Amino acid sequence: MRVSREIDDADRLDAYAVGIGRKWVLLHTISDALRLDGYSAIRLRDIEHATRSGWKGAMTAHRAIALRGEHFQPLPDIDLDSTKCLIETLTTAFPLMGVYMEKIDPHVCYIGRARGITRKKRLRLQEIGPAADWALTCFTNRTTDITRFDVGGGYIDALHAVGGDPPDC
Repeated sequence: MRVSREIDDADRLDAYAVGIGRKWVLLHTISDALRLDGYSAIRLRDIEHATRSGWKGAMTAHRAIALRGEHFQPLPDIDLDSTKCLIETLTTAFPLMGVYMEKIDPHVCYIGRARGITRKKRLRLQEIGPAADWALTCFTNRTTDITRFDVGGGYIDALHAVGGDPPDC
């Protein structure tokens, strides 16, 4: 499917929908190389339009993925009903996550290890940089500003492979 959102300049996502909750939908994303490439969780309320097969290239993407023997996979242990539960279950399942606040800046993705949520509903994230170097402190952002999470993709997995697990912060 192709998903467009009501956020100015937000990425359009080509993916298979593999889970839906009260607040979030989980997509197994398709890369520009027509491969399955991790997962994106996006807010249901931000979806403007979703089409199952009416986009140019849908059949090519599906066939290329099938010919490579790739299969979209649901993640049954991911809780999509609340932001807090989503963060907790993604952190349990994946070592790193990409965090987007696209209504503030659609071109920025913070990648790191979630270190919990404060009482004031702020995500504590220990960032890893593009050189796979870990920040020694955590930064916080309001969970209400988060519009998308990415996990398990090639770039994020490569950062973890090179940078390893984070030091304590």
